[in-house]
Amino acid sequence: MNKNQIEQEWGKLKFELFENKPQIDGPYPPDVVKRRGFLIYAQVHLNNILDAKMKNDKWDEDFETEMYHRVMDLYYNWN
Repeated sequence: MNKNQIEQEWGKLKFELFENKPQIDGPYPPDVVKRRGFLIYAQVHLNNILDAKMKNDKWDEDFETEMYHRVMDLYYNWN
């Protein structure tokens, strides 16, 4: 991922966390909690991508990019 793509992904995560949240006045149901947990994992992987880029570690960057895409795929394709 290049820097522009990473910034776009941060924007998507920000939207999902702060704008696309359930309209519930109580505790979230377990399935919503699990699904939103994937957003936290995605944030970690995006941060690790940036860290790998700073260290010029191509293997780590590729690994974290793949993990980020897998987590977001699970998030968006939740049944």
